[in-house]
Amino acid sequence: MEPYNKIEVTMNGVKDIKVNRRIKYYLLRLFRLKESPNQVALGVMLGFAPNWFPTFGLGPILSIGIAKLARVNVVAAIIGGVIGSPLWPILFLMNYRMGSMLYQKPSNVNDVDDIDYIEAVNDTVGSLHSGSLTFLIGSVVNVIIFSILLYIVVFLLFKKYRLTILRKLSSTK
Repeated sequence: MEPYNKIEVTMNGVKDIKVNRRIKYYLLRLFRLKESPNQVALGVMLGFAPNWFPTFGLGPILSIGIAKLARVNVVAAIIGGVIGSPLWPILFLMNYRMGSMLYQKPSNVNDVDDIDYIEAVNDTVGSLHSGSLTFLIGSVVNVIIFSILLYIVVFLLFKKYRLTILRKLSSTK
């Protein structure tokens, strides 16, 4: 039984290394883009936006399409979409909370554990009595607020700290 535990620990360590390498790879790709800070920030912002809605796994494709329509950096949009994909339960919870706060209707969703993807889909395309208005109001408001905040953060990072971040990413192994 003891060797099995050691193998498991080793496998987790290898998995963690792969995840860290992948994150570093995407950060390097992002910060090496030759576009202006405005183009990159708009790309990340527009790529992240579809993650606020149930997209049935089509979020990255939507990110690319939106980026091409807006004529912003597609690589930045893909990275923005990839960043937001694992966050969907938290984003959906924020949608329900914002919607119930603005709509002044209590939400049945109070915790991340209460989030169900199918229920969120039904609340997006369902009847107005099923909670869809609460979810939709929250998602539209959150897209607006957090898109502005994400744009500002990415723009400032690129404008002021791009070279510093690239040096640090390049020097770490």
